[in-house]
Amino acid sequence: MKISILTILFLSINSVFGQNKSVEYKEIIPEYIISIWENNGTSSDSKFDSSDLNQIKAFFTELSKRENNITLNEFLTKPTDNTLVAHYLTTKLKWNSFNGPHVGLKKESTKKVVKSSLNNLPERNELLAFYYSSIFIDGLNSQKPMNLSNTNIDLENLNLDNNTEKAILFLTAMRHVGNQVTSYATTRFPNNCFRAIEYVENMPKFNGKPFYEFDLPEFEDFKIEVDKRKPKMSFKERYIPEFENAKLGIEKCLAEEKN
Repeated sequence: MKISILTILFLSINSVFGQNKSVEYKEIIPEYIISIWENNGTSSDSKFDSSDLNQIKAFFTELSKRENNITLNEFLTKPTDNTLVAHYLTTKLKWNSFNGPHVGLKKESTKKVVKSSLNNLPERNELLAFYYSSIFIDGLNSQKPMNLSNTNIDLENLNLDNNTEKAILFLTAMRHVGNQVTSYATTRFPNNCFRAIEYVENMPKFNGKPFYEFDLPEFEDFKIEVDKRKPKMSFKERYIPEFENAKLGIEKCLAEEKN
Protein backbone atom coordinates (compact mmCIF):
# COMPACT_ATOMS: atom_id res chain seq x y z
CA MET A 1 0.00 0.00 0.00
CA LYS A 2 2.84 2.40 0.85
CA ILE A 3 4.48 1.74 -2.51
CA SER A 4 1.27 2.49 -4.32
CA ILE A 5 0.78 5.80 -2.49
CA LEU A 6 4.38 6.85 -3.10
CA THR A 7 4.09 5.97 -6.76
CA ILE A 8 0.93 8.01 -7.15
CA LEU A 9 2.53 10.93 -5.31
CA PHE A 10 5.62 10.82 -7.52
CA LEU A 11 3.57 10.73 -10.69
CA SER A 12 1.45 13.64 -9.49
CA ILE A 13 4.49 15.78 -8.70
CA ASN A 14 6.08 14.81 -11.99
CA SER A 15 2.95 15.89 -13.86
CA VAL A 16 2.51 19.18 -12.00
CA PHE A 17 6.09 20.37 -12.41
CA GLY A 18 6.60 19.03 -15.93
CA GLN A 19 9.66 16.90 -15.19
CA ASN A 20 9.09 14.59 -18.16
CA LYS A 21 11.18 16.35 -20.78
CA SER A 22 12.27 13.30 -22.76
CA VAL A 23 10.61 12.61 -26.09
CA GLU A 24 9.09 9.47 -27.55
CA TYR A 25 9.07 8.72 -31.25
CA LYS A 26 7.96 5.97 -33.63
CA GLU A 27 10.59 3.84 -35.35
CA ILE A 28 9.24 4.94 -38.71
CA ILE A 29 10.69 8.42 -38.04
CA PRO A 30 14.41 7.57 -38.39
CA GLU A 31 13.58 5.09 -41.16
CA TYR A 32 11.86 7.83 -43.15
CA ILE A 33 14.63 10.39 -42.63
CA ILE A 34 17.28 7.88 -43.73
CA SER A 35 15.21 6.95 -46.77
CA ILE A 36 14.64 10.49 -48.05
CA TRP A 37 18.21 11.52 -47.26
CA GLU A 38 19.57 8.62 -49.31
CA ASN A 39 17.09 9.16 -52.15
CA ASN A 40 17.44 12.86 -52.87
CA GLY A 41 14.53 13.93 -50.73
CA THR A 42 11.97 11.45 -52.06
CA SER A 43 10.67 8.03 -51.11
CA SER A 44 8.05 5.92 -52.84
CA ASP A 45 7.84 3.23 -50.14
CA SER A 46 4.18 2.83 -49.18
CA LYS A 47 5.07 2.23 -45.53
CA PHE A 48 5.84 5.94 -45.29
CA ASP A 49 2.20 6.78 -46.00
CA SER A 50 1.80 7.10 -42.25
CA SER A 51 -0.10 9.71 -40.26
CA ASP A 52 2.94 9.91 -37.95
CA LEU A 53 4.79 11.57 -40.84
CA ASN A 54 2.10 13.98 -42.04
CA GLN A 55 3.28 16.90 -39.93
CA ILE A 56 6.97 16.71 -40.80
CA LYS A 57 6.16 16.19 -44.48
CA ALA A 58 4.01 19.34 -44.47
CA PHE A 59 6.80 21.26 -42.70
CA PHE A 60 9.47 20.16 -45.18
CA THR A 61 7.18 20.90 -48.14
CA GLU A 62 6.40 24.42 -46.93
CA LEU A 63 10.01 25.17 -46.09
CA SER A 64 11.11 24.13 -49.57
CA LYS A 65 8.86 26.65 -51.31
CA ARG A 66 10.48 29.74 -52.78
CA GLU A 67 7.76 31.89 -51.20
CA ASN A 68 6.37 30.12 -48.18
CA ASN A 69 4.13 30.69 -45.19
CA ILE A 70 6.27 28.94 -42.62
CA THR A 71 5.26 31.43 -39.90
CA LEU A 72 1.62 30.40 -40.04
CA ASN A 73 0.16 28.98 -36.82
CA GLU A 74 0.08 25.57 -38.51
CA PHE A 75 3.88 25.44 -38.27
CA LEU A 76 4.45 27.61 -35.20
CA THR A 77 2.15 25.47 -33.07
CA LYS A 78 4.30 23.15 -30.96
CA PRO A 79 4.85 20.02 -33.05
CA THR A 80 4.64 16.40 -31.98
CA ASP A 81 7.64 14.52 -30.64
CA ASN A 82 7.78 12.61 -33.92
CA THR A 83 8.19 15.87 -35.82
CA LEU A 84 10.76 17.25 -33.38
CA VAL A 85 12.90 14.12 -33.73
CA ALA A 86 12.56 14.02 -37.53
CA HIS A 87 13.57 17.67 -37.75
CA TYR A 88 16.53 17.16 -35.41
CA LEU A 89 17.84 14.19 -37.39
CA THR A 90 17.62 16.25 -40.57
CA THR A 91 19.52 19.09 -38.91
CA LYS A 92 22.29 16.75 -37.79
CA LEU A 93 22.53 15.27 -41.29
CA LYS A 94 22.84 18.77 -42.75
CA TRP A 95 25.62 19.55 -40.29
CA ASN A 96 27.35 16.30 -41.24
CA SER A 97 27.19 17.22 -44.93
CA PHE A 98 29.45 20.21 -44.22
CA ASN A 99 32.01 18.17 -42.26
CA GLY A 100 35.51 17.72 -43.61
CA PRO A 101 39.12 18.74 -43.03
CA HIS A 102 38.19 22.44 -43.18
CA VAL A 103 36.23 22.11 -39.92
CA GLY A 104 38.24 19.29 -38.39
CA LEU A 105 35.31 16.86 -38.35
CA LYS A 106 34.92 13.64 -40.30
CA LYS A 107 31.91 13.16 -42.55
CA GLU A 108 29.94 10.06 -41.49
CA SER A 109 27.39 7.86 -43.25
CA THR A 110 23.71 8.73 -43.02
CA LYS A 111 22.90 5.70 -40.88
CA LYS A 112 25.79 6.38 -38.51
CA VAL A 113 24.72 10.01 -38.00
CA VAL A 114 21.13 8.97 -37.32
CA LYS A 115 22.17 6.24 -34.89
CA SER A 116 24.53 8.53 -33.01
CA SER A 117 21.92 11.31 -32.88
CA LEU A 118 19.29 8.98 -31.46
CA ASN A 119 21.72 7.63 -28.89
CA ASN A 120 22.33 11.20 -27.72
CA LEU A 121 18.86 12.60 -28.30
CA PRO A 122 18.35 15.96 -26.54
CA GLU A 123 15.40 16.70 -24.31
CA ARG A 124 12.34 18.42 -25.69
CA ASN A 125 13.39 22.01 -24.93
CA GLU A 126 16.52 21.75 -27.03
CA LEU A 127 14.67 19.99 -29.85
CA LEU A 128 12.06 22.74 -29.80
CA ALA A 129 14.78 25.40 -30.09
CA PHE A 130 16.21 23.62 -33.15
CA TYR A 131 12.74 23.47 -34.71
CA TYR A 132 11.89 27.15 -34.21
CA SER A 133 15.38 28.16 -35.33
CA SER A 134 14.70 26.63 -38.74
CA ILE A 135 11.56 28.73 -39.09
CA PHE A 136 13.23 32.02 -38.21
CA ILE A 137 16.42 31.31 -40.12
CA ASP A 138 14.22 30.87 -43.17
CA GLY A 139 12.42 34.12 -42.34
CA LEU A 140 15.75 35.93 -42.23
CA ASN A 141 17.54 34.33 -45.18
CA SER A 142 14.86 33.23 -47.64
CA GLN A 143 12.15 35.85 -47.35
CA LYS A 144 13.84 38.85 -48.94
CA PRO A 145 12.74 41.40 -48.19
CA MET A 146 11.17 40.05 -45.02
CA ASN A 147 7.57 41.15 -44.72
CA LEU A 148 5.94 39.81 -41.57
CA SER A 149 4.39 43.09 -40.47
CA ASN A 150 0.91 41.55 -40.54
CA THR A 151 1.97 38.50 -38.55
CA ASN A 152 1.08 38.31 -34.88
CA ILE A 153 2.62 35.37 -33.04
CA ASP A 154 0.20 34.67 -30.20
CA LEU A 155 2.21 32.61 -27.75
CA GLU A 156 -0.93 31.73 -25.83
CA ASN A 157 -2.44 30.00 -28.85
CA LEU A 158 0.34 27.67 -30.02
CA ASN A 159 -0.05 24.71 -27.66
CA LEU A 160 3.02 25.79 -25.70
CA ASP A 161 2.86 24.21 -22.26
CA ASN A 162 4.81 26.66 -20.12
CA ASN A 163 6.89 29.84 -20.02
CA THR A 164 10.04 27.98 -21.03
CA GLU A 165 8.50 26.86 -24.32
CA LYS A 166 7.14 30.35 -24.96
CA ALA A 167 10.57 31.85 -24.27
CA ILE A 168 12.18 29.34 -26.62
CA LEU A 169 10.03 30.48 -29.53
CA PHE A 170 10.52 34.18 -28.81
CA LEU A 171 14.27 33.98 -28.20
CA THR A 172 14.97 31.85 -31.26
CA ALA A 173 13.25 34.60 -33.25
CA MET A 174 15.52 37.14 -31.57
CA ARG A 175 18.60 35.00 -32.19
CA HIS A 176 17.99 35.01 -35.93
CA VAL A 177 15.51 37.66 -37.08
CA GLY A 178 16.24 40.06 -34.22
CA ASN A 179 19.99 39.90 -34.68
CA GLN A 180 19.65 41.98 -37.84
CA VAL A 181 18.21 44.83 -35.76
CA THR A 182 21.41 44.96 -33.72
CA SER A 183 23.50 44.95 -36.88
CA TYR A 184 21.65 47.91 -38.37
CA ALA A 185 21.37 49.87 -35.11
CA THR A 186 25.03 49.63 -34.16
CA THR A 187 26.57 50.43 -37.56
CA ARG A 188 27.64 54.05 -37.51
CA PHE A 189 29.23 54.53 -40.94
CA PRO A 190 26.82 55.17 -42.45
CA ASN A 191 24.20 55.55 -39.75
CA ASN A 192 21.75 52.70 -40.37
CA CYS A 193 19.07 53.56 -37.81
CA PHE A 194 16.56 54.25 -40.58
CA ARG A 195 17.17 50.70 -41.82
CA ALA A 196 16.76 49.30 -38.31
CA ILE A 197 13.40 51.06 -37.90
CA GLU A 198 12.19 49.96 -41.32
CA TYR A 199 13.28 46.38 -40.60
CA VAL A 200 11.49 46.29 -37.23
CA GLU A 201 8.30 47.51 -38.91
CA ASN A 202 8.44 44.36 -41.04
CA MET A 203 9.06 42.01 -38.11
CA PRO A 204 6.24 39.95 -36.60
CA LYS A 205 4.48 41.04 -33.42
CA PHE A 206 4.52 38.87 -30.31
CA ASN A 207 1.26 38.75 -28.35
CA GLY A 208 0.28 41.86 -30.31
CA LYS A 209 3.41 43.83 -29.35
CA PRO A 210 6.60 44.76 -31.20
CA PHE A 211 9.47 42.67 -29.88
CA TYR A 212 10.98 45.49 -27.82
CA GLU A 213 7.77 45.81 -25.78
CA PHE A 214 7.50 42.08 -25.14
CA ASP A 215 7.90 41.00 -21.51
CA LEU A 216 10.17 37.96 -21.45
CA PRO A 217 8.82 35.62 -18.77
CA GLU A 218 10.92 33.85 -16.15
CA PHE A 219 11.80 30.43 -17.49
CA GLU A 220 13.93 27.39 -16.86
CA ASP A 221 17.37 27.27 -18.41
CA PHE A 222 18.76 24.30 -20.32
CA LYS A 223 21.81 23.33 -22.34
CA ILE A 224 21.84 23.63 -26.12
CA GLU A 225 24.28 22.73 -28.87
CA VAL A 226 25.25 25.94 -30.64
CA ASP A 227 28.51 24.83 -32.28
CA LYS A 228 29.02 21.17 -33.20
CA ARG A 229 32.73 21.54 -32.40
CA LYS A 230 32.11 22.74 -28.82
CA PRO A 231 30.27 21.58 -25.68
CA LYS A 232 26.65 22.56 -25.14
CA MET A 233 26.06 25.87 -23.43
CA SER A 234 23.36 27.68 -21.47
CA PHE A 235 20.37 28.68 -23.59
CA LYS A 236 19.87 31.80 -21.48
CA GLU A 237 23.49 32.91 -21.77
CA ARG A 238 23.52 32.51 -25.55
CA TYR A 239 20.05 33.71 -26.48
CA ILE A 240 18.93 36.40 -24.00
CA PRO A 241 21.75 38.81 -24.98
CA GLU A 242 20.51 38.67 -28.59
CA PHE A 243 17.15 40.00 -27.41
CA GLU A 244 18.65 42.59 -25.07
CA ASN A 245 21.05 43.91 -27.72
CA ALA A 246 18.31 44.20 -30.34
CA LYS A 247 16.04 45.96 -27.83
CA LEU A 248 18.73 48.45 -26.84
CA GLY A 249 19.53 49.06 -30.50
CA ILE A 250 16.00 49.86 -31.63
CA GLU A 251 15.24 51.95 -28.53
CA LYS A 252 18.35 54.04 -29.29
CA CYS A 253 17.23 54.48 -32.90
CA LEU A 254 13.68 55.40 -31.95
CA ALA A 255 14.99 57.97 -29.46
CA GLU A 256 17.25 59.49 -32.13
CA GLU A 257 14.33 59.70 -34.55
CA LYS A 258 12.34 61.79 -32.06
CA ASN A 259 15.17 64.32 -31.62
